[in-house]
Amino acid sequence: MGRYLFGIIVLLYTFSVSAQNKPKPFVSKDSLYNENIKKSRLYGVYIPRDIPDAVQKLMELTEEKARESLKKIDEETVARKLFFGLGRWMSYNWNFDEGSRFSHYLRNKGLYDTDDMVTFMLITFHRNIMNKPLDSDNLLKKIIADRQKKNEEEKKKRETIISITPKKD
Repeated sequence: MGRYLFGIIVLLYTFSVSAQNKPKPFVSKDSLYNENIKKSRLYGVYIPRDIPDAVQKLMELTEEKARESLKKIDEETVARKLFFGLGRWMSYNWNFDEGSRFSHYLRNKGLYDTDDMVTFMLITFHRNIMNKPLDSDNLLKKIIADRQKKNEEEKKKRETIISITPKKD
């Protein structure tokens, strides 16, 4: 009787743990994407493996003088001003569109839009320069919520082309 009770408790615990909401890993059916995410270099460019590695690489790639000038500006402004400069460099060289191990890492964190990845990294880079806590989890939540809000607004603006109502007999 004791074994039965123990077995039932273990079984219920297993079901309750497996039913919890876990972020699903991003899986692509694109063979190029699946090859790219395994490589540490793409087209001769080093691809960071995670956020600290990416921030370190950005620190190596930028001059101290340039970083000092960024300290005078808030993070939202830095993200807007550097978006088409450093941001496009990251997007292109770290292969955010076609996939890389870093873009795959960011997708598994919930960032699917390339522009969101760029914004996230620019703000994270600025926080590092300012010696502020990166607070990546909350920043991710904010960017994901902003994207969802933007998508909902765009959905509301869409015009219905045709509406078909089935006839009732």
